[in-house]
Amino acid sequence: MPHTHHHYLTLEQRATLERIIRARAGTPQGTQLALDRLHTADYGICIECKADIGYARLEADPDALHCQACARLPITGAGYWKR
Repeated sequence: MPHTHHHYLTLEQRATLERIIRARAGTPQGTQLALDRLHTADYGICIECKADIGYARLEADPDALHCQACARLPITGAGYWKR
């Protein structure tokens, strides 16, 4: 059975995240990409396990793509240092 996601960010939380993104403004293109991503259906969903990324984590890093648990996993795959 596929993971069903129930979007959980409130309008107030999205507004706060938008302010954080704008305050961290790098390039205009980068800022717009971040704002566009904020308004997609899969924003705030871990790209690894599909769980919700906690709001506190998104507040600290609105660009986070992984939940806290997946962010702690070691990086593997092509292109990474191997010992």
